[in-house]
Parts: sequence; structure tokens; C-alpha cells
Amino acid sequence: MRMSLFAFLLLLNTGFILAQNNAAESKFLVQPYLQFSTQNGMYVLWETKEPATTLVQFGEARAKVDQVVLDREARLEGSRLMHEVLLDNLKPETNYFWQVTTITQSGEKIQSPVYTFKTAVKDSSAYLFGLVGDTQRNSRTPWAWGKIAEKLWQDRPNFVVHAGDVVDQGMDKNDWVDNFFPNGQILMSRVPVYTAIGNHEQDAPYYYQYMVAPAPEYYYTFKYGNAQFFMIDSNRDLKEGSEQYNWLEWELSKSTATWKIAVHHHPPYSSDSDDHGNTAKELSALGGSNARNLVPLYERYGLDFCLFGHTHLYERSWPLKENRINMKDGVVYINSGGAGGGLEEFAPTRSWFTTDLQIVHHYCTFAIFENNLVFKAVDHEGRLFDAFQMQKDAAKGKTASVIQPPAPQISTAATLFQDQTKVALSAAFEGLQIRYTLDGSEPTLNSTLYKQELVIRQSTVLKTRAYTQDGRASRVMSVELRKMAAQPAQKVKKTEKGLKFSYYEGDWTKLPDFKTLTPVKTGISNQVGLAEIGHRDNLFAVVLEGYIEVAETGAKTLYLSADNGAKLYINDELMIDQTGDHTAVKKMAQTLLAAGKHKIRIEYFELSGSQFLQAGWWEDKVGAVPFTPFQLHHE
Repeated sequence: MRMSLFAFLLLLNTGFILAQNNAAESKFLVQPYLQFSTQNGMYVLWETKEPATTLVQFGEARAKVDQVVLDREARLEGSRLMHEVLLDNLKPETNYFWQVTTITQSGEKIQSPVYTFKTAVKDSSAYLFGLVGDTQRNSRTPWAWGKIAEKLWQDRPNFVVHAGDVVDQGMDKNDWVDNFFPNGQILMSRVPVYTAIGNHEQDAPYYYQYMVAPAPEYYYTFKYGNAQFFMIDSNRDLKEGSEQYNWLEWELSKSTATWKIAVHHHPPYSSDSDDHGNTAKELSALGGSNARNLVPLYERYGLDFCLFGHTHLYERSWPLKENRINMKDGVVYINSGGAGGGLEEFAPTRSWFTTDLQIVHHYCTFAIFENNLVFKAVDHEGRLFDAFQMQKDAAKGKTASVIQPPAPQISTAATLFQDQTKVALSAAFEGLQIRYTLDGSEPTLNSTLYKQELVIRQSTVLKTRAYTQDGRASRVMSVELRKMAAQPAQKVKKTEKGLKFSYYEGDWTKLPDFKTLTPVKTGISNQVGLAEIGHRDNLFAVVLEGYIEVAETGAKTLYLSADNGAKLYINDELMIDQTGDHTAVKKMAQTLLAAGKHKIRIEYFELSGSQFLQAGWWEDKVGAVPFTPFQLHHE
């Protein structure tokens, strides 16, 4: 069959345009993508290989025009590698075209193709969102995330929520720029993705660089249409009284959304074969105890869905409440961990809570209109393997009936103080009374009524709870406030830069008793980390010892981040205990230190997987600041 001259020229021109686009895209380190959409805003991000200017041209989609209109622009002054631009003052539920132009310091102009996006829909409109989890690379099926992104894009979702483990090793930049972003580009250049942080992100700076979310970023909430999403970091402590538990209690109790959906990485309920007990030889716990701490809040405040990953498979539960199937008031738990990581196995016997399970790479979609929902689970070939429809009782689609009020929040600048500290208490709703005690006793309706900020001048345990007008009480919130003198500096004659390290090898599942061990080698490290200590991949331990220099007397907050386990001592006092097999999540502690040198000792061990160790100061405005070589000394 002969091709006409017109068709030939059209094909040639199309190929030329595609070649131009591919050439432009290859010059980005990370091609432009979307983040955190609202009804009147959208974030555009990209990364260049060298410092470059920042410009996004965009315009509303118009009817009956000959070409795309890009009549607005957003730019940042100066040059940078990482580009993050907010397009604001947009119209709700409106189609826009956009294009990135960036000029490098060497004068090269790089321009993206023209992409599209749609701002968040109006509260009363229909919408569809996608769910993925565990997009991390794996050697067995390296194509998985690319195929999932392509298939999900074909469903044209309004947005996507991601249940964590975006990459395999968060500290490895190559995992981000060579796997996650290139394979997800077809989707992420047109659809915003809201992420929950997984254990494989390692709490790495790259996660916070590439993902946009409200502070503190590792947990946040957002609304879309008539749904509210609660994005939670299940790597951190979720027990009652923890930071995220307190936050979630307030947010859920105040939510007026028709649909309430929690997203975190680890499963409260799971039938996998060996993540929660090796079912080849023992009984499974059927889920993670940390994530399960939140289940009472989900049930108390009317959550509809809890979405998660971590185990690389698909499982959907019956509606559950009080550890039973409850078709009327239960929460549906969906494990969607099949967007990239190597697939895992289920336990050999069926769990009591399971309705459907599959071992397959997949994604899920939720189509919502008012109190109606249609759910689908689709594999990497586009085959539907699970679906259901749900219709909520419209009367129960709004604020949950608050049987027990949320606990008060306690705000204080410092729990350690030399002279005095101030404490403020606040309630979730108007009309709640706050009662408190300062002697460690349980607050009652007869305890002191909170009226104004408290000034604390002595060590004490503050306990508080909220009461409704008819006398229903919240759980108790407490904080220990400690008055102390600054720890004196050590008297040291002469020191040199760096910390002494001792390196050990052995078969341990937790920090060993170093007094009984002989190191394989010793040396000096100029940082709290592993880069200067030659080590094998797994089953090793390190002790770092020396002095930390403190510039000014005052309250200091230290942090420790380790994968798998570590302890940090200051002046022989255990400050942070981060033992166990877990990911690199920052744990903090506060003390008062006088100016000068203070003894520091850090114990670390690595069981398996990735290795990471870091410590430093936590500063309110900038966050984690690792110890510098100039602050570390040894005799």
C-alpha cells in the first residue's frame, strides 16, 4: 500500500516533533511533574542537571481556538537545580495547559512539551482518584511501576494517593531520578500525586525535596471534593498520646467530609505470609501493632477506608469494627502494595477479615459522587479483578457523633527549663471545658478550670482532659515539665577533630553488649555516619565516641536517625534509644547543656537491608542539622 505524500510529510513532521520533545526531556534530570492540587492552585516541580532559570507558562483551556493559549506565567528569580512553582489564582474544576521553560547557566534553553491538568473539583462534583503503593524498583519485574502508571493514566484520574515506599532506597538519588520519576512521568506530568511516607523512603531529604505537602509533611490532611484524606507516617510512633495520634484525633473529630479516608504505609490488618510472623512455623499477628493503634480513632470518628501498602500484594477486608465484621458501621481496609516492589505471598490459611486477595501488580480506583462510591482493582494488564459499590446513609455522611470528646492539646516552648516555662491548653471545640492538675493526679470535673496560659516554675507533671457540657470526659493528656541546671561541660585538656570509632561484625538481631566484644578495627570518623567506616552490607555494629562542642548554654534538642538500631548518650546519660529493626526515622530528645565540650557516645547496629546513621541538632526553623566535623572531637 502506497503512502501519500501528505501522509508521509505528516508522519515525518510528527516524528521530528517527538524527537525534539524527547531531546528536551532528556536534558531534565527530573522531568516536570505535578503536586498538591487545590481548587485554585497547582504545584509544578522539576530538576535540572545544572543551575537554571525557572518559568512556567500556563493558560486556561479555551473552546474554538487554533492553538494552545499560554497567557499567564509564574517564575522564580535566580537559578537553581530544584524548581518548585505554585500556580495560583486558578479556577476550580477547570482545564489548564502548561509548559516549562528553563535556561541553564551555560545558556542552553530547555523546554518541556505542553501538558495539561485539571484543578480540584467543586465539593458537589463527581471525581475519580487512583491508589498505588510500593512503586519501588525490583529486579524481578522492573517494568511494573511503568506499566501501572500507564494503565492508571488511561483511567484519567483526577488525582492519585500513594501509600508509601515510593522508592527502594530513599537515600539513593538514583532510585528517584532513574526509576520513580521516569516510569511515572506519563501519569505525574498530568495528575497530582499525594504521598504517604514509607519505610524505604528512609525519611530522606530527597522525599521532602520532591514531594509537596503542608508542614510537617510526614503527616498532613487534604480535602478533595466531598472527601477528606488523612496522610499518616506509620514509621513513627502512633500510640495513644503520640504526636500523630493527638493530631488525628482532632482532625477526624472535626471533619465534615462525606468520605473520610486514611492513608499510611503499614497495615493494621494483613494476611501476608511472613511480615507479621512467619506463617510457615508460627502464628501471624495479622497486621502491625503500631498502625493498629489508630483503629479506635477510625472506628470512633466514622472513617470509611484505611488504605495502605508495605506488603506487596492486594487484600480487601470486610467492614470491621471492634475486631469484628460490622456491615453497618465498619471500616474497610485495603492493602494495595502492588505497584512495583517484588510480589509476596499470603499465609496458607484465610483470615477472618478477608473478602478478596490477589498476588499481582495492580492499582485501584475510587469513583465518587455524593454518597455513592464505585471501587475497582485493576492489574498491570488492565484486567479488573475486584470491584464493589457502596452507598452511604446520607445522614451519616457528615461530622461523626462525638461520644468522647478529643483530648486537649498542650503547647509549650520547652519541657526542660532553667527558670520557668509557659504552657497553653486548647480544646478541639467550643463549649468544651478544660480541667487540669499539677500534682500528677487524674483530672476530674472538680479539678482546676483552665482559663489562661500557665507559668510553670518548678518541676511537675501536668495532666489535663476536656469535658462536654453534660460531663463526658476525654482521655487524659499529660506532659512532664522539668526544671534543671545546665549540664556542665567536660574538662578536657587537648582534643583533635573527629570521633573515635570501633567496628564489629557478628550475628545480632539487636544492639550487642559491646563490653564483651573485640572490634574488628578502629579509627577516626569526621562525621556521625558510616561513609568513612568501611563495613560489610549486613550484620555489623559501630560505636562512635568523643566530644560534641556546644557554642552557647541553653536547651538543646538532639536527633538520631538510624537503620536498623542505635542509642545516643550525652555525658553517659542515655538520651535517645532507637533500638530494633526499623527504618531511619528521626527520634529526638531535649537536654540543657552548658557551653563547652560534652561526652557523646553513639552505638549502632545493622541487621539487613539498607544502612544509615545520622545525628545532630534539631532547630525549630530549619529542622535537622547534622553535627559538623568542627563540632566533633576526641582525646
